[in-house]
Amino acid sequence: MPRSTTSLAARIRELVRRRISIMVLAGPGRGMKQFSFPALALPAVVLLVALGIAGSGAAFLTWTSARISELHLLYLRKENDRLVTQLREIRETVDTFQSQVQATQEMEREFRNIANLEAISGDVRLLGVGGPPPLSELEDQTSIFPAVREARETLNEVAQLNRQAVFQNANFREMIGSLRESRSELARIPSTNPVDDCFVTSRFGIRPDPFTGEPTMHNGVDFSAFVGAPVRATAAGYVREAGESGLLGLCVEIDHDNGMITRYGHNSRILVTAGQRVKRGDIIAEVGSTGRSTSPHCHYEVLIEGVAVNPARYILGDSAEPVLF
Repeated sequence: MPRSTTSLAARIRELVRRRISIMVLAGPGRGMKQFSFPALALPAVVLLVALGIAGSGAAFLTWTSARISELHLLYLRKENDRLVTQLREIRETVDTFQSQVQATQEMEREFRNIANLEAISGDVRLLGVGGPPPLSELEDQTSIFPAVREARETLNEVAQLNRQAVFQNANFREMIGSLRESRSELARIPSTNPVDDCFVTSRFGIRPDPFTGEPTMHNGVDFSAFVGAPVRATAAGYVREAGESGLLGLCVEIDHDNGMITRYGHNSRILVTAGQRVKRGDIIAEVGSTGRSTSPHCHYEVLIEGVAVNPARYILGDSAEPVLF
């Protein structure tokens, strides 16, 4: 047998015979204990220990991962419950907002009627809503989760309500503009007596002339009052003339920028100048008896496109039918 083979066999026998001893302190008064085992068993022991540690680590990691997943799932469930509750509250708020928008629409219809504006059709109120929805919306609507679908529906309703609110805001601005214009027009229509605490001594129409007794057309209404009583503008406008005017004596003529003119004659004093703008109720003169007059009074005329009309048609309230004294 070759020497190398003999040497290898000898080494193997030596390894098999070799043993490893371990001394362990058993405890107080019990001394040391010795354990021995073949050296060849050491790799197997190390392997088993490594496998045990690895298995224990894997089991621990598996348990930890399962525990974390369980806790995360519990958190997600609580979070989902909270989101569902919040979504329900948002849904209630949206319903309330929708009711308020509907009430506002009813109010807007009444205002449009008052402002003499055309009603808005239902098609216009839809605000051009249509067309294909975005992909994200389609995904939400087809989701298997009810909360996701409900959230999408709520978001769509909120978006629609926001468009309606913007639309209503524009409507109210239009109505405010129309009402302001109407208010301006009303302010320029003669509708009050020119003199407070007075009585009518002569109406509009044919009457006996106070100087000749002949039937004569009286183009206005005479309001009798004491000398110096204030004469007021019966509507807004600008003073067209202010001064001496023949038979009417000291006279004020106001143009109301709408084809209507009012005249106030026989005044004792004029308190405005030509070109001055006045409002309804402004004092423009004082009652007198200047010109062709038999007693202190205010001769009041209303002309439309230069033609005299009965002022009583435009006097509102209790003074619409003045009493002849």
